[in-house]
Amino acid sequence: MTCWKNKIIQKEQDLTVVKQVMSLKFKTLNDLVKLWNSMFDKPPVFRSRQYLIPKLAYRIQELAYGGVDIKTEKAIASAAKELDKNKRKNNKYAPSIGTKIVKEYRGQIHEVLAVENGFAYGGTVFKSLSAIATKITGTKWNGLKFFNVGRDV
Repeated sequence: MTCWKNKIIQKEQDLTVVKQVMSLKFKTLNDLVKLWNSMFDKPPVFRSRQYLIPKLAYRIQELAYGGVDIKTEKAIASAAKELDKNKRKNNKYAPSIGTKIVKEYRGQIHEVLAVENGFAYGGTVFKSLSAIATKITGTKWNGLKFFNVGRDV
């Protein structure tokens, strides 16, 4: 059974945290940097309100309620490392798995499906769209250009 005094103390702490976070948007850039220096061991990477305010808000809450546990930190780091590895491995403009690409070329319709390990076309999985474009046209092509796949996909 929780004591009503504990609930009042918790609500007061919550209110203090909310006030501290909300006050950040009214502080000058110099005041934000001073606050940063009092809360972190390193100077900020960027001196801008857009960078400082969210990081300071998180730090205020972290100090009041505790941070992320070690297990969660490791899981986040592992997921970020995997994401980074996949970004480097795959073209950042490549379509997501399950995307169907349809291209008409010389009166014939060609359908390609983005799959986990490449692109399925004509019963075969190719490593790249360029390989499929070359197969279709008989000449070397940039697959993204041939299939008109770009930043908007």
